[in-house]
This record gives sequence, C-alpha cells and structure tokens, in this order.
Amino acid sequence: MQPNKLKILMIGPSESGKTQIANFLSNSINIDEAGNPKPTQGVRIVEFEQSNINYNGKNSNIDIELWDCSGDHRFESCWPALRFGVKGVILVCSSNTSEVAPRELELLYNYFVSQPKLSTKQCVVFYNCADDQYDVGHLNLSSTFSRISQVAVNLRTERERLKTEFSNYITSVLQSV
Repeated sequence: MQPNKLKILMIGPSESGKTQIANFLSNSINIDEAGNPKPTQGVRIVEFEQSNINYNGKNSNIDIELWDCSGDHRFESCWPALRFGVKGVILVCSSNTSEVAPRELELLYNYFVSQPKLSTKQCVVFYNCADDQYDVGHLNLSSTFSRISQVAVNLRTERERLKTEFSNYITSVLQSV
C-alpha cells in the first residue's frame, strides 16, 4: 500500500547547498532569481507533490514532506525529532565541504539511516557541484557508502537530471517502505 506522504530528510555539512536543492525540487522559488540562502536554523519543512512516480507498475503522485535540515551541530538536540517517522535520507555535500564530508556523512548516515534501520535504498548522496567537478569518487567516502547511490548534481547545468534522480530515489524509497 502506497503511503499518503513521505518524510524525507535532506541533511549534510553546513553550506553544501541543501536549501537550494530543496527549493529547486519543490519549485518553491526560482533559483535563478534567488540570492544566496541564509543558513537554515534547525529545520525548514517544504511540502510538495511529486508527480509521475512509477509505483507498482503505474504512475502515481506522492506527497513529499522534505525536511531541509541544518548542518550546524548546535541543532543536534533536535535530531531525535527529525528522525522520527523518516522514510528516506538525502545526504548532501559539495566541493566546498569535501574536506569534512567523509566524516560528517558517516556520522549522519549512522544516526539517520543505520540506527533507525532504513535500507540502503532509502538513502542517497547528492554531491552538489557548483563547479564542473563531477567526480564523486574524490570524496573518499568509507565503504559504508559502497551500496548507496551517489549522484553528482549541478543546479546550473543539469537541473532536469536532478529532477530525474530525485524521482528515481523516491521510487526506490516507496519500494522499500
């Protein structure tokens, strides 16, 4: 049975572009006209409908509750509430967070994916490429991430690809819940 709504967390190091990705996926604002986002304070919840999701052999629409979570550790006390009822986790990093990404993503994976016993299909890593650096391999992620989809995304040049990858990820989450 298809759930009515999917709670998806988007989390990663500070300044990795989570809010820009969330805004783009939800069509909240025109990202070409948006200025530089301010750091997210705690969490920001964006709700939208994702259409044309292939589920059980037919196209469906699914309501998404996308939790755009701060990467700032001073909000760690909120993590239990963020994790409650989560169906999927999008880990985001970027070229300007690549130094801290391996350690941060491992910590976030353990808390938000491993401990609540989500499957690897319910997690994806989005490497937000503001430049032309598309090689996710240079992040040197641990073997924990070997079975997790890792996708290089670029909001300037490959927006449709990001929408497709997000749609594929949502299908994967639906098949796992």
